[in-house]
Amino acid sequence: RFTWRIENFTRLNTKKHYSEIFVVGGFKWRVLTFPKGNNVDHLSMYLDVADSTSLPYGWSRYAQFSLAVVNQIHSKYYIRKDTQHQFNARESDWGFTSFMPLSDVYDPSRGYLVNDTVIIEAEVIVRRVVDYWSYDSKKE
Repeated sequence: RFTWRIENFTRLNTKKHYSEIFVVGGFKWRVLTFPKGNNVDHLSMYLDVADSTSLPYGWSRYAQFSLAVVNQIHSKYYIRKDTQHQFNARESDWGFTSFMPLSDVYDPSRGYLVNDTVIIEAEVIVRRVVDYWSYDSKKE
């Protein structure tokens, strides 16, 4: 589990905002968020392969993951979404364009934005994908 505290959230003036890199399953990941939405009126969030541009040709990795926005007032009301994806060079990030309405994020009474800070959690499980064409049962 990776926890990302985004301070000065309402003052972010970039379209995309990346977390620091974290490692799960020997792979480098980061969370990508669009604080004002990715051409929608929702917070957009994705899991991103941090080193995708430097990986060898034909790379891919499979992960099950969830992304969540923590409710800092009532912890049981956090918003969480789960998915899975086979990441590759063409699809090096995956997630939710319409994660939650921006009106909910920016409404201080809702508890997601406290002291101009939003807390995002990512849980990632990396699965080894078996390539059945090259799988050698005797060797295994």
